[in-house]
Amino acid sequence: MVRDQKRMNVKSSVQTIALIAVLMAAQAVLGLLEIHTATIKISLSFIPVVIAARLYGGIGGALVAGFGDIIGCIIHPVGAWFPPITITYAVSGLIYGLFLKKGTELWRVLVSVGITQMIISLFVTTVWIACLSYTNDGMFVEFYFTRVAMRVWQVLIMSVVQVIVIPPMLKAMDKVKFSLHTN
Repeated sequence: MVRDQKRMNVKSSVQTIALIAVLMAAQAVLGLLEIHTATIKISLSFIPVVIAARLYGGIGGALVAGFGDIIGCIIHPVGAWFPPITITYAVSGLIYGLFLKKGTELWRVLVSVGITQMIISLFVTTVWIACLSYTNDGMFVEFYFTRVAMRVWQVLIMSVVQVIVIPPMLKAMDKVKFSLHTN
């Protein structure tokens, strides 16, 4: 009996690692398929992060978001890899996990999207973007808030996209009992 339990745990662990790896790759590939203009970037790369967050909580969401970003930087570099941005993505995955692991209610989606988009993406990610592009020819604060103003539309559009996509996706996952714990 104990031996069978150990086999199930090993099988479950291998399945978990495999699915997280697939979700990381999917996140990186979906990042390549983004719609990109001068000031707006629309991407569905949040979908694997939300799936991982729903299945494995904050740790799963953080792993998929962080390592998915690293994989994306390797397969399609748009500049030098900047670790603070990767950490910020991982924090977003953690936030999705904290809210979406326990339920699929609309308020959970709204709060997780609100925090990840309106706070993390708009303000924290913009700090890192400003640090990368600041040329030291003026006041950093002024430069930063100019960047924030430029990113508002992107954040609003991505917030709407996420609020439209996430609830039916989570309901579909629950309906088909999407999990690894099947025999």
